[in-house]
Amino acid sequence: MAKMVKKKPALPPHEEHADETWLIPYSDLLTLLLALFIVLFASSSLDKNKAAQIQYALAAAFSNATADPLSGTIINFLNDAQDMNLEDDGVIISSDAQGATLEMTTINLFDKGSVNIKAEAIPTIKKISTLLDSNKYRRFRIVVEGHTDDTSESQIAELPSNWELSAARAGAVVRTMISNGMDNNRFKAVGLAGISPAYPNLNPYGEPIPENRIKNRRVIIRIEF
Repeated sequence: MAKMVKKKPALPPHEEHADETWLIPYSDLLTLLLALFIVLFASSSLDKNKAAQIQYALAAAFSNATADPLSGTIINFLNDAQDMNLEDDGVIISSDAQGATLEMTTINLFDKGSVNIKAEAIPTIKKISTLLDSNKYRRFRIVVEGHTDDTSESQIAELPSNWELSAARAGAVVRTMISNGMDNNRFKAVGLAGISPAYPNLNPYGEPIPENRIKNRRVIIRIEF
């Protein structure tokens, strides 16, 4: 008797699937492009004040935060500082990851090598003190940073280096603000010498850039929100 061969059951029909592994490197490419655009945007010449306002407005929108005129947010501070026309006094109003900043070049505050604030700069510091001592901002701490360029600017024997000079200048601004009625416990004075320049002191050939050195000699009043 012939042996019957058992037929193999037919497999159910199935669709061919395209190879989708290409999606992984494609998504990585999109991520890299996004990072590139973020870097380009951050390094653009967009006004820092406007950028800060956009940042905090978006944060408030996404968190459904209500606008409180006494909340003392950074965006409120930037607007209030502008309303006081501090920019007309040579003050740069800006912000960073640590809070709002008011920046003044020391050429407007001190004579070369000196730690005595010029008489013409006192009204500007008084305006800043009035703003920072208002009800909206009285609860925030303040850091005053002294900065120099890369030269030996100090001409005082008791201040042998830019470390002492920058610290003394920061302290002079703090003392002036305290004399305007501000609370001593809100302040911290820091001397950073020339370790944190805002602009390069030298060009690629090692030659000095005088205008940048002037900008790097500055005092920054930082409000910690």
